[in-house]
Amino acid sequence: MQPSELDFINTLRQATPYVERHRGKTFVLYLPGELMSDAETLSQLVQDIRLLHNLDIHIVLAAGATPQINQALEKAHIAWQQHPPFRITTAEMLPIIQQTVGKIRSQLEAAFTHATGQPLMSQPIPLLSGNWVIAQPKGVIDGIDFQHTGKLRKLQTTSLKHTLQSGNIALLTPLAYSLTGELFNLNTLEQAIAVAQSLQADKLMIYTHHLNNLPKQLTPLELKNLLPCLSPAQQHFLHPFTQDLQIKRVHLIDQAEPNALLYDLFTLDGKGSLIFTDRYHQIRPANLDDVGGIIHLIEPLEAQGILVKRSRESLELEIERFIVIERDQQIIGCAALYPHLQQKMGELACLAIDPHYQNQALGEQLLNAIEAQAKTLGIQQLFLLTTQSQHWFIEHGFQPADLSILPDEKKSLYNFQRRSKVLVKTV
Repeated sequence: MQPSELDFINTLRQATPYVERHRGKTFVLYLPGELMSDAETLSQLVQDIRLLHNLDIHIVLAAGATPQINQALEKAHIAWQQHPPFRITTAEMLPIIQQTVGKIRSQLEAAFTHATGQPLMSQPIPLLSGNWVIAQPKGVIDGIDFQHTGKLRKLQTTSLKHTLQSGNIALLTPLAYSLTGELFNLNTLEQAIAVAQSLQADKLMIYTHHLNNLPKQLTPLELKNLLPCLSPAQQHFLHPFTQDLQIKRVHLIDQAEPNALLYDLFTLDGKGSLIFTDRYHQIRPANLDDVGGIIHLIEPLEAQGILVKRSRESLELEIERFIVIERDQQIIGCAALYPHLQQKMGELACLAIDPHYQNQALGEQLLNAIEAQAKTLGIQQLFLLTTQSQHWFIEHGFQPADLSILPDEKKSLYNFQRRSKVLVKTV
């Protein structure tokens, strides 16, 4: 088999669990107007969105139009004011905005109707827009009257869900009406966030160019603490995601890489940044189903002599001693506690973190979990044997100790060829 064929098979294997996990879920996808200015980029994006639809993912598409509206207003010689991040919309602008948004909607409908020639995508997928969003004026803020700039007042959630469940892609544009019939221009990103929260969407996917200096994953609180270190433009853009979000996961995707949508959804880490309000990983007791994942994790460390080799049989017999870190159903960390209760001691063993997830304080989280477990058992001292990681453990409160402190049963099993260092910590 050729390397390219193996790569394809491995990629398909990695993606398969995500296909099942995403099935039947609701995603809100925000596309800035810049991505619709290039026909080739738009065509590729539509193919990717159609693929998601064919995997039974319900999609609400929020289409921005800022550059197109700017261009249309400039052509009409109409100046506008900005109160970041919102445009102040006058009555004079509304006909031009309506015409511009109508063109974008037509452009998207044409793109979704165009047959791609691929078997799963040969039939057009209905792209529907509707008056699901009820708007209200943004009002007067800091003494500034935003006039016909609006915000979401209410979402007709039942109707929108019915549209999605009927096999349609729902399209949101910047325009929405109030209950009095007035037309308002909404900030599409703000609208996308509000709709995702109202729908309790599983994911909000956002294309942006504000990814500089953002880590791969962070919580809203971590993002809030990071904001002062970012540019003013990034602060304006990211501030809504520091609030009390009712969305489990917000994916920020680099709009310079529009093809990254599928990579973000069907690989473990994606390419962009993830803001998560659920637990992105969990520490839990191991079970027999985890043995294969633990072996995959520790085998490279055993080969390097960092860990003592464990057979599958011994792991299965001792699995109740282990805890694991699981992320998206993959084991990325483990550790074990072997109690010696007569001496009120316990051995910390087999602490390992997947190399792709190091420097994220996951080892420290495992250590804390083992220490908490030890305390509940009445253990007063943790000890461990290590050949190459003593500095890390010393940094986390362990002290070098003599072999004589080990319980007799552990001392009798000491491997003098490995010459492991003995470290101990009071818990």
